[in-house]
Amino acid sequence: MLVHQANFCFKWMHPRLWLIVVALLCSCKDEKPPKGILTEPQMVEVLKHLYLSEERLGKISVPYDSMTKLLPYVKGRIYEEAGVSDSLFRASMQYYMAHPKRLEYIYTALVDSLSLEEQGKPHDASKNVQIE
Repeated sequence: MLVHQANFCFKWMHPRLWLIVVALLCSCKDEKPPKGILTEPQMVEVLKHLYLSEERLGKISVPYDSMTKLLPYVKGRIYEEAGVSDSLFRASMQYYMAHPKRLEYIYTALVDSLSLEEQGKPHDASKNVQIE
């Protein structure tokens, strides 16, 4: 009787177990960002240039209200040089904020890139935004 009950239980558990395993495997796949979203390396580059430009603006002795008027112009130049629009960057940020592991990767790479920049390691200076 006990063997019959165990056999009955395994018959019902077996399909359920496979269903759980398949669901877990499908949820663990490395999904790529949808079209119309910047890739992780592109996000790192744009964010790096944004942070460096904000730092440069902070070093200029300009009143805060003037800096807030200058910042959109600088951001526009960064987006233009990167070949992205403001709306594309915002949509990409929203996507990555909804995917925290990817956002963590982006910011880890960004911190590494900024650290190398600060140490004076060789980098592509032609992409840096110049404030005119």
